[in-house]
Amino acid sequence: MLHDAMPPRVIVIAGKDPALIDGGSESYLRAYGRAARMAGYDPQHFCVSDRFDQQETEFGIIHRARSPFRPFRGLMVAAHQRFVVDCVDRHVGPDDRTVLIHTFGPWSGVGIAAARRLRRRGIESTVVATAFGTYNHETRGKLRGLNGGRPRLLWVQHWAELAWTRLTVDPSEHRGYTGAQLVLVNYHSVRDIIRRQCGDDVRFRKSAYCSEAAFLREEGTPRTALPAAIAKLQPRHAPLLVCVSRHDPRKGVAVLVQALAALREREIPFRACLVGGGLLLDYHRRLVEEARLTACTVVTGRVPDAYSYLEYADIFVLPSLEEGSGSVSLLEAMQAGAAPVASRVDGVPEDVVNEENALLVEPGDAAALTSALGRLLLDTQLRSRIARGARENYREHFSAKAFADDLRRIYADLGFPAAG
Repeated sequence: MLHDAMPPRVIVIAGKDPALIDGGSESYLRAYGRAARMAGYDPQHFCVSDRFDQQETEFGIIHRARSPFRPFRGLMVAAHQRFVVDCVDRHVGPDDRTVLIHTFGPWSGVGIAAARRLRRRGIESTVVATAFGTYNHETRGKLRGLNGGRPRLLWVQHWAELAWTRLTVDPSEHRGYTGAQLVLVNYHSVRDIIRRQCGDDVRFRKSAYCSEAAFLREEGTPRTALPAAIAKLQPRHAPLLVCVSRHDPRKGVAVLVQALAALREREIPFRACLVGGGLLLDYHRRLVEEARLTACTVVTGRVPDAYSYLEYADIFVLPSLEEGSGSVSLLEAMQAGAAPVASRVDGVPEDVVNEENALLVEPGDAAALTSALGRLLLDTQLRSRIARGARENYREHFSAKAFADDLRRIYADLGFPAAG
């Protein structure tokens, strides 16, 4: 048993390596680990990798389980499961009697499998899952975004992924969400997605969350150097629009390019920076070139630190056709003090209020997006008011302390109070 002075250990199963600077899920895991430590817990992250080792980090200890299968994504959860379970089994000692397991996304079924393995050794486990949606729902959203159009090869690829998801990922998610003692969701929209796929036998609780930037960029911290990609844009003193998003069919980047082209036709000055990687990156770059926007618009691809772009933004744009949940980038933009324009979709209206701390538009409506962006570009007072409201919204609901305090309450209610 753990001594009272020691922080209670949490077995964290999320599949992906949180030390990788890759995408939103890795960033969220790092934020979770920092919140868990702030709350008085010892997160132990278990993931699949091309090697077997351990690494101590500021957000917990990472245990990498070597797997021969690729890719290291939830899409391959069925192939990776036994390697993660073996790694957890080796880590949990014979003196342990109860274990808290926290799983994430499509890896929730792996947490149930680990709990069953430990039970055979006489060790009981409490399993809590954090859900962002389902793999099935996300893949179908990508297909809806493509709508049978270009690039054709990507459309075929996502149909193949959907078939594989139904065969292997759906059963794992169903076992995980129905078998967990509690499923945490950040949005009611996510709860509804899970219920449609897994039925009514899931025990939900809405939980707080925040981005990793909430831990790393305290208020008053000086800005980083202006990114070179922004410095090259013209006109030099025009308001800066920043979009941080994966280039995939759900994210509506093509709609944003249409809106930017319309703004230029109306001779409304702006600069635009589209940050993020993804399968449609080259396609969207071609759209920007075809619209003759390259002087005022840059598509950077993946960058190490998206926040360093957001802190120079006057306006943040989230043109998503579908999110499933909400957007970590939106939270970071509010923290950075940008005025958000976002699609009224899924969990986004649960985070912001139209005309108070954001302007909301219907997803896929390029004309509405153009109008909202034009209002903020031309009305400095409106832009300042929306930005102030967004910053206050962040402070009240999405701070590091709010995340840690809620996590402490959740774990304590499950029978795992923090040390001390």
